[in-house]
Amino acid sequence: MKNLILTACAVLLSISLIQAQEHAEEKGEIAKPEKLNIKLKDGVKPDIYVDGKKFDFPMELLDVDRIESVSVIKGDKAIKEYNSKNGVVLVTTKKITAEKAVSKIKFKDDGVNKKVPMIIINGKKSDKEMLEKISTDDIESIEVFKNEQALKKYNTPNGAIFITTKKEKKK
Repeated sequence: MKNLILTACAVLLSISLIQAQEHAEEKGEIAKPEKLNIKLKDGVKPDIYVDGKKFDFPMELLDVDRIESVSVIKGDKAIKEYNSKNGVVLVTTKKITAEKAVSKIKFKDDGVNKKVPMIIINGKKSDKEMLEKISTDDIESIEVFKNEQALKKYNTPNGAIFITTKKEKKK
């Protein structure tokens, strides 16, 4: 009889803990990890691939909110497929929809003093609206000039943003 009561209490406790965790997840009370934690052996640096491309930066730079899955390959398979004796970490990111990929730019003093920097896209003077229409996938490079550098190069006290698109670079 004692065993039956103990078993029933254990089952009820387990069920209530599971329900409490589900309730906390729904309310957003369970914290998401702030950074990616992968435990490595001392001195071992595996190759990191993000969406099939080699990632030559520290793993801590990856945004955990954008990660869909992480896989680890080690041993003979890592050597055979990736020529990496220290193993491979494969990261797959969540796909971004077109509406999420559109950039929103906010300038310092944007609506207050109208101190908007000069915007130059592919060598032509442009405006903020045109800049926001450019897809982040189409940008080859961005240069920002501030203070004295902006005054010398572009004669603008509010700075300058110089953008080169991939299409322009091909020409």
